[in-house]
Amino acid sequence: MVDPRPVVLDVPARPEYVRLARMLVASVAAGGRDLDAEWVDDLRLAVSEACTLAVGASRDGRLSVTCREETDGLVVEVRDATLDPEGDGLAFELIRALVDDVATEVDVLRLRMNWAS
Repeated sequence: MVDPRPVVLDVPARPEYVRLARMLVASVAAGGRDLDAEWVDDLRLAVSEACTLAVGASRDGRLSVTCREETDGLVVEVRDATLDPEGDGLAFELIRALVDDVATEVDVLRLRMNWAS
């Protein structure tokens, strides 16, 4: 059953909170589903990379992560950071390799993983 309400984590932009974001997103994804352990590990690693980038680039000292279930997948948004796919190339390449879709907008890095991945 998909819950359309997003789960939002807003914490200080410090490295020690990256782990909390990883655990939160993995917990929302699991939500009673029988997910492949490798799928969950890929999600955790992608979120960790995205949050680490955000912590390093945060302008207001906050790390904001929004996680939203959809019928065919999970969308994670890491907000309030100046993220540069060119300047942070290796991290972005790793994220792209782990998730089904990556999109950047002003101050947002959006990751998407399909349930069937």
